[in-house]
Amino acid sequence: MFILDRKNILLVSIFFILIGIFLRLYQLNFENYWFDELIDFWVADPNISFKETFSRRELIEDQTPYLFQLLLKIYLNFFGYDPEIGRHVPLIFGVLSIPLIGILSYQVAKNNSLLLTILLVSTNIYLIKYSQETRTYTLVFLLSTINLIFYYKVISSDLICFKRIYIFFLFVIFSVLSLSSHPFVFIIFFSQIAYSVYSFFVFRNKNFLFLISIPFILIIYLIINYNYLIAQLSYNEYFLEHENWKFYYNYYFSRFFGSKIMGLIYLSTLIFLIIRFKNKILFTSNNYLPLIFILFFSYIIPLFYGLIKFPILTDRYIIFVLIPILILISALIFEIDNRKLKIFLLIIILIPTIINNYIEIQFRKNTKPEFTKLLSNLEKHEIKNLTLLAPTLIDEVIENYILSTKEFKNKNFKILNINNISSDIKMLWVICYEPVMGYNCNISSDKRKSWALKNIKKMYLLNAKLYEIKN
Repeated sequence: MFILDRKNILLVSIFFILIGIFLRLYQLNFENYWFDELIDFWVADPNISFKETFSRRELIEDQTPYLFQLLLKIYLNFFGYDPEIGRHVPLIFGVLSIPLIGILSYQVAKNNSLLLTILLVSTNIYLIKYSQETRTYTLVFLLSTINLIFYYKVISSDLICFKRIYIFFLFVIFSVLSLSSHPFVFIIFFSQIAYSVYSFFVFRNKNFLFLISIPFILIIYLIINYNYLIAQLSYNEYFLEHENWKFYYNYYFSRFFGSKIMGLIYLSTLIFLIIRFKNKILFTSNNYLPLIFILFFSYIIPLFYGLIKFPILTDRYIIFVLIPILILISALIFEIDNRKLKIFLLIIILIPTIINNYIEIQFRKNTKPEFTKLLSNLEKHEIKNLTLLAPTLIDEVIENYILSTKEFKNKNFKILNINNISSDIKMLWVICYEPVMGYNCNISSDKRKSWALKNIKKMYLLNAKLYEIKN
């Protein structure tokens, strides 16, 4: 069942990849940037030097590595400093991940299940979402996938020859790059080490090439990320909730698959398949077990760290968990000999996934501040003077984004310094991004000026207040 020749596999793969591209391109700029995106966009400004870029990172105390910001900066330098262009970068990483996950899936299972893996990755709501967000997470997913591709090649043979050495160096390079995309990728690295130890004692697999790669990876990573690591030592907490059962339940259920129902379907299917093939997975030397190790440690390590020190886990940090989840589901379904059961599992996975994507496309809701919509609304009024309440770092980040939008550039707005308003300015709009400002954006009258509130415009997570200034 489901046996295709190479030509048909290629054609079906291309078709599924095109579906994934369409879903990522569709409404690419439906939402504006939220605060973390604003920061990355500000840091990656191509009009400033690399030295200033790193200085800006120090100002904001960024807890993610700088690889994504540097790649974003390079891209914006070539194609223009525009928020809509900035969205191209995660999109490219998200699209590249689709065929590469197919390659990885084939390495693991050696069957046509790669087609199902490609389709599930192409249509995954979570991966689509982060392909449309100017943050590092699709880069994390892409580099983790490439890292695992070369990992399987490295552990497939202990022979030392030119071809193996070539693969060895590629594995080292992409391991360093993946670790440099986000600190949580160290979970994959630790899982690979744990699997090597396990397979040595249980299956007598030496994994020689992988073991000698470990010091190379760590040394190169430390050299490249030395300043980042030093900065991390000064951070004492993440502003995250403590993990509990509900927390983990929501991760697998609502976050990665768009709803609790979809998550229940995927998780139940995964658990059923692992139990059904437990003997093959756990007690024989196979390609599934490294993925099981990644799944296990992705939750255990952050949990114990959170209990010992402070909570550090949020869903997007472990976006790479979708790699083992989707590959295991696809591969193990194709391991089933019972034709009716195989078809049943494919139906309960694919039909809800299609429906979920349709609902997402038809009824997509905005979840981020509506900067451009607010500017378009204000453009209808004669008053084109804008200000943020105080000349703080937060305001600078937000102002940088506003100044870069087409809505601002094309509609003759002016941004003023609240502390230096000229006497000819009689009215202005005060823009407030409520979740990060920490205040209500009200202006109090003082001895020099009297402020009278004339109008309020409210958008999602934003408001603008029109004040008349009286000396």
